[in-house]
Amino acid sequence: MGIPVEGPSIGWPETEQAAPNIQRWATEQLLCLWRKQRYRSDNVASWGDEIEYNLVDLNAGAERATLLLDQEKVIRQWEESPASKEEPVVLQWEWAKYVVETTPAKPYTGGIEDLLSVEQNMKTRREVINRSLSPNQHTMSLSFFPRAGVDDQWTTPQGRTQTNHSVCSLPRYRILPENVHSRRQSHKKTHFPVYQDIETPNTFHDILPSGEEVQNHLCLDDLEVGIGCCSLQTTFQAPNETEARWLHDQLIPLAPIFLAMTAAVPIWKGYLVDTDIRWQRFGDLTDDRRPEEMETTPPRWTWNRTYISEEKPAGLEGDSTIQPMNPAIKQRLLDGGMDDSLATHFASILSRDPLILTEEDTHHLNTSNTKLFELLQSCVWHAVRFKLPTTDSGPGWCVEFRTMESQLTDKANAAFAIFAFLLSRAIVTMHLNFYIPIDKVGESMEFAKERDAVREGKMWFRRSGWLAGTHSLGGVKSMCKDKAHQQLNGEVQGKGEEFALMTADEIFNGESEPNGFPGLVAIVRYYLNQSKMPSAEQEKIAPYLELISERASGENPTPATWMREFVRSHEDYQQDSYVGERVCYDMMKEIVRMNEDGE
Repeated sequence: MGIPVEGPSIGWPETEQAAPNIQRWATEQLLCLWRKQRYRSDNVASWGDEIEYNLVDLNAGAERATLLLDQEKVIRQWEESPASKEEPVVLQWEWAKYVVETTPAKPYTGGIEDLLSVEQNMKTRREVINRSLSPNQHTMSLSFFPRAGVDDQWTTPQGRTQTNHSVCSLPRYRILPENVHSRRQSHKKTHFPVYQDIETPNTFHDILPSGEEVQNHLCLDDLEVGIGCCSLQTTFQAPNETEARWLHDQLIPLAPIFLAMTAAVPIWKGYLVDTDIRWQRFGDLTDDRRPEEMETTPPRWTWNRTYISEEKPAGLEGDSTIQPMNPAIKQRLLDGGMDDSLATHFASILSRDPLILTEEDTHHLNTSNTKLFELLQSCVWHAVRFKLPTTDSGPGWCVEFRTMESQLTDKANAAFAIFAFLLSRAIVTMHLNFYIPIDKVGESMEFAKERDAVREGKMWFRRSGWLAGTHSLGGVKSMCKDKAHQQLNGEVQGKGEEFALMTADEIFNGESEPNGFPGLVAIVRYYLNQSKMPSAEQEKIAPYLELISERASGENPTPATWMREFVRSHEDYQQDSYVGERVCYDMMKEIVRMNEDGE
């Protein structure tokens, strides 16, 4: 969620009053930082991942799974342990008291030893957290607990969910929802359609906080329903600013595709719904837009609406209907030396009101640090985040890929993290071009939330002109289609479509036409060959590539599809969309078993 806030936060009236000064000094901090770091170069392909875990209590006697509000105990015990300084993992705070965020203690490289250590590092994170838990309590990589939001779902019940007692105690997480609501000046509604099963009542309704009824939809308006959403995020270091900007742009069209590939939330408040992802709900939680801003300003949690590379083709500048930026801020960035694309990107971030401030922030306005810039950037949650180096000794120019949902097993989380990294290296090394019109990215984000989008849907993707220069994929075989693709150096013969609606299978495993798009898996394999990785080492990571390939083909179901099918085949399920206590308990038990067996 961003950098922690030290000291007591101030309320919205004071924050709003301070906003113009905060924005102005954040702009100056950014310019100072950018001028200092703009020519930095790093040759090491370092990267890392971030996974948020739910803490779950399994009561065998009651056949009941509940969320464990022990985040603070887990993190405090880890911080106080002498062993924590030597462990290869880091534990961090998150919005909900039943969630612990984790990362590797140091960045990975692209070497085979590091690639093969990713899954074990994820296992170690669970083990470290589990030291603070009882034997019946477990660390689970759920994107959202199926019955969160139902009353009495905590292992330390304190009344109805509306009491907000599951919110992390740190100032950042306490003040954020208050300031979002205060700035918005209106009630934000989130209603998801209930999955219509055989016995789902035609008269199904949910109750709004106001007491009104909403028909055939679940009301998710309570803060408790969503703060525990978890994800798998990856961050890649690029060689320099130019390459980071190119990588940022190429990952944007991939963001909705990877979201669909990792879909993991088919259940909210104990009911099956007709969507599969968390993205929209978390966006609504952080949406501070006033009614008059809804048509002109994007949400803070959103897909990227502009490309930033200076090499981007003409006509791809961005969504012209969305112009949230303060012209004075953009002009200052242009005057400070930034080109139009980069100035537009940062102006759209710096023009947003701060959501979290301390009294100290309002009195120490200077360019001696980057705190104000980081505060503003950390409260705009793009699908792909462009990150400057903030210190001389820390990470260089980086790009964070944010859309993937937490997978149910360490192996699946590791597979997607490793594949995303290898694809990022292929993009930078081969200068791959995946540009599509930015509005098509928005359409794909809508497609991605649909039920079983991987097997049933299509998303926009560039199928020709994606390979620059003289690279050839000749001799590289798609893993699902035993075919070679010869000399695909920019044009697909036969169809002539630059971009098209394609299935996940076509995007990852290749099209069936002899000269069709070869698939992202084949491209990654080609990159590994070109990087001179020995075939014996490639075979060691082959299972991860196979998992990605099988997910795209539908052979390996998404977590959302697996959970939906588990519920519908359970003996206690009444085919009425309701996921009861025992169904949820048995599902959690099975997920624990899968991880213990290394599936």
